[in-house]
Amino acid sequence: MEGLNQRQKKLIQLLLQNENYLPVAHYAQLVGKTSRTIYSDLDKIQRVFSAEKVVIEKKPRIGVKLIGDAKAKMALLEAIGESEQIMLETFSPMDRRLSIAKMLLVDAATITQQRLARQFHTSPSSIAVDLDKISESYGITIVPSKRGTCIEDGEEEIQRALFRFMEQWLSHVGISDDMLFSLKGQEQVHQIFEPKLVLVVFEQIQLLKHNQELFFPAQYQKSLFLRMLVFFHRLSKNRHIEESEFLFDQIQMIDTYYLASGLVKAVCEELAITYREDDVSYVNRQLLGYGIKVHSSSEAVFEQYAPIIQRVLKTMSEIMQVDFTEDDVLRERFSNHFIPMVYRLKLGIEITNPLVEEIKNQYSIIFSSTWYALANVEQELHIQFNDEEVAFLAMYFQVSLEKSQNGKKILIVCPTGVGTSELIYNKIKRILPAQDIAEVTTVDKLYKKNLENVDLIISSIHLTDIDKPIIKVSTLVTQEDIKNITSLYSDFFYQEEENSQQNVQFDALKQVIDPGFIETHQQFENKTECLNHMIDRLEKERIVTQAFRQEVFEREQLGETALETGVAIPHAAPQNVLKTKVSILTLKKPILWDQRKVSYVLLMCVAQSERKLVRGIIADIHKIVRSEVNIKHFFDQQSAEEIYQGILRR
Repeated sequence: MEGLNQRQKKLIQLLLQNENYLPVAHYAQLVGKTSRTIYSDLDKIQRVFSAEKVVIEKKPRIGVKLIGDAKAKMALLEAIGESEQIMLETFSPMDRRLSIAKMLLVDAATITQQRLARQFHTSPSSIAVDLDKISESYGITIVPSKRGTCIEDGEEEIQRALFRFMEQWLSHVGISDDMLFSLKGQEQVHQIFEPKLVLVVFEQIQLLKHNQELFFPAQYQKSLFLRMLVFFHRLSKNRHIEESEFLFDQIQMIDTYYLASGLVKAVCEELAITYREDDVSYVNRQLLGYGIKVHSSSEAVFEQYAPIIQRVLKTMSEIMQVDFTEDDVLRERFSNHFIPMVYRLKLGIEITNPLVEEIKNQYSIIFSSTWYALANVEQELHIQFNDEEVAFLAMYFQVSLEKSQNGKKILIVCPTGVGTSELIYNKIKRILPAQDIAEVTTVDKLYKKNLENVDLIISSIHLTDIDKPIIKVSTLVTQEDIKNITSLYSDFFYQEEENSQQNVQFDALKQVIDPGFIETHQQFENKTECLNHMIDRLEKERIVTQAFRQEVFEREQLGETALETGVAIPHAAPQNVLKTKVSILTLKKPILWDQRKVSYVLLMCVAQSERKLVRGIIADIHKIVRSEVNIKHFFDQQSAEEIYQGILRR
């Protein structure tokens, strides 16, 4: 880099190798110069690299530090002409693993642990750990040979792993789904794939997006783009995924087959690569799986699945006690996702749902209810639903709930208008019951509009002459505000629920509870101890199989089953249940269940032969856990017999 001497380049290297603030005197001693000279060097370095995304931050009496992400630091070292090995000294373990994964998956290289250890300036044992992590993260088999270490898997497994690598890499470098199709996103993808390949595939995805005769769900556009990049990258290396004759015969009857044929032909002509009929069949499988449909021929397919979709909507209506069958918008959106989803699951196509953890954590009841509702049609469709798909479908029900007439109507107000109100909205919406409707508004509109149907107002300013319950919060919505909202919400609205307890019925729950499986005032250190204790008793009484325990813990790892109301509802699929029971346990002291404090646990066990009870059990549990008032009414300070009789009398 012109303008910098060797001392200043050395100073850049030293700054990059330290993650902490260090005194200028420290660097002065390392390069054999005075602190005054180092200060002058630092100023010059910052001027030369003023356009780069790195900053030399100086803190009086503390020291100096180079601020910037790994990519910016690498660019800085490249600019001063230093070797790749020096650059790699600044890598984090994740940077190193992604680089090794690229060698294996993108470059199809054969590597050795010793060579990688030298290249990344680390120990062979650290490289061995990296390879184990890569194998686990991407589901690939990494095996040693006489020539070195390489991937030994089928083509479909390699492409699936490369797809996962791309998602992880884009997330690591800060490229969101929205940014992927921007110039910045494309430049990042160029670091992995050839720019011409990226351009050609990008153009084909854009054609699909803007084709007025096609339906192409927005939530799958990123996934299809990455999938096609991976496929054509591998095709350029003469790697093909073998399609079975049966699958090919099935796919040829689908309208999108010729769409896939045109796409493959266009890309291969631009890149001067050859393809086979199997390749078109594979691309058609991706188009179908990611929801692309031709409008003119979709009516018959919708009619084919309409009875099944109607049953799912009806089941969810019974579980959630909301009539989803009358929501035409829900039916249309649900159907548009459901039909391609069935094809995806039949053909083994994976999708990524970026909202899955948030949905499972924030909307546990909706997620679990959707999961059980879909379980009733699995056998008929000959598929098994996964959490990614269930979470997507649960969102459609959640949106319908939020616009239904069954919840409270809440206004969120702040003096600076809708923009700031959105900040408040995004924080507090998560703690409101699923069926509540929240709307942002301005102070001016608040006083001009009719508030007759408003149940509650949450505001960041003091309001006068408003004859409605008001909760005052700060603009940032602190934890104290969250506590106040939860407490005051209960005071405002749950008294009426308490008065209506006489009308609550538990027709299904009373059939599956047993005083022998109700334990009160128990004490455990954590949720693992608690679950093991409950499952031990269920296994001893032959209520569940030995596989039940593993499945319960696997589902716990996938996401939270604890609710804001202090109750956890762990569960597993019916195939590992021998007899239907709901095991109830109350705790002497709350325990941390992932991110929430839990005082009550309801472990659901529904046998395959008694799936007809699922709807009622979920609905009855929902009646109890929907509020802290209801939970305390039925469980707090109650003996096992009192809990049993309290439910039995309903």
